[in-house]
Amino acid sequence: MSRVLALGAVDRNFSGRRNKTVNREITIGPTAIKFITIAICAILALIYLTQATAGANRSVKVRDLDNKQAQLELERERLEAEQARFKSLEAVKQGAEAAGLQQVPGVEHLN
Repeated sequence: MSRVLALGAVDRNFSGRRNKTVNREITIGPTAIKFITIAICAILALIYLTQATAGANRSVKVRDLDNKQAQLELERERLEAEQARFKSLEAVKQGAEAAGLQQVPGVEHLN
């Protein structure tokens, strides 16, 4: 019940005489076929796991980049608001100087 695997294709040389080499046939039994099948399945499972892990790693990187992008957007909005506030303070100061207004040195309250 074993299979014969022939490794050599030609047993004769150009003159028609038989080559004096070692027999090139390997006999594979049912036990060896089971081991080979298990090894192939294990290799395919390993390849599948490495591909699945690579996909998970890529999704984690994408999520991290999305979080960083959202954080930078918030920072940009905060900086734009601060810039607008500084511009408005500068505009008020320039408007007061243009109108000839002066700063009050002190405030006196009545009792």
